[in-house]
Amino acid sequence: MSTFLLEFWTEENDFCIYAEAGGYEKELTLAGQAEEIISHFNTIYEVLEEKQEDKTKDLQHAIRILSERIIAPFTEQVRKCSLVRFVVYEDLIRSAFDLLSFENAPLFLQRSVCYQVEEGAGEDAPYIELGSALLIADLTADPEEACRQVAELIPESDYAKMQDADLALIRAAADQVDALVVSAHGEIDEDNSGGVYINDETITPKLIGKLEAWIVYFDACQQGANIDYIQTFQDESDIQFYLAPIISNDAGDSSTLTMLWFFTAVLEHGNPIQALYETRKRLFEFYTTKKRLSLVTSLNKAFAFRLYEFVDSADEEDDDE
Repeated sequence: MSTFLLEFWTEENDFCIYAEAGGYEKELTLAGQAEEIISHFNTIYEVLEEKQEDKTKDLQHAIRILSERIIAPFTEQVRKCSLVRFVVYEDLIRSAFDLLSFENAPLFLQRSVCYQVEEGAGEDAPYIELGSALLIADLTADPEEACRQVAELIPESDYAKMQDADLALIRAAADQVDALVVSAHGEIDEDNSGGVYINDETITPKLIGKLEAWIVYFDACQQGANIDYIQTFQDESDIQFYLAPIISNDAGDSSTLTMLWFFTAVLEHGNPIQALYETRKRLFEFYTTKKRLSLVTSLNKAFAFRLYEFVDSADEEDDDE
């Protein structure tokens, strides 16, 4: 599998890009453009978050401008790759880089993609085995009981409805489950800080960070942009992957299909990066072709979930040497 890495950061009002693929390396600085670029990404986020179908042209305009500046300079490298890795930091955590257009179609429909929040080498063809899982469902967030259906797919699973769950249930599973799945209500603030709740208790980042699971899956609004969870998982845990929506997602409907199709694919071939790629392609085709929904609504339903891989940072690798 050929991989193309794109790392993004800002320096004052400069938007900086580092690109790497095999022996190819390039650094590109879009001088004086950071505020404008972030503004366009904010437009994309707001249109999808609020399903503003009347702002489809604004969405398409923002995607076009950003694609020309961020993706087009690396056309040849994207053509040659099968996986694109995006390295992003807190100030860009809501930016939908994999929604940008490559050769007239969204990148997430053409390539496998994965996000990181630190520099470092990830597994380009990861393989995880899901032999056990803990699944917790608030039925107001999971009315179609996707968690229960996934629990039936994974051999040794414990399933609990929200009224029967507490933080002690997660704490007891610390070194015993390959996956933690929670369907519940969540929120983040303007600083990308927030959490998911079990009854009146917040699931804290440090509690989840104690897990030794392959993957944590939060079916909870905006948690794919929750820097509290993401950075703690990177810095203080053995969790390898984290999957959650960066925007508010359906209670049921697309969330149910996302969970079922994702875990079915992982159980078939073991690769969560490939599984999300397959799932989002199916979702987009389902909502655009079968349901004939608008572009904005289809993207809200198909694009929402983001996968992070947590890696040994470049600094840690240097220290080891």
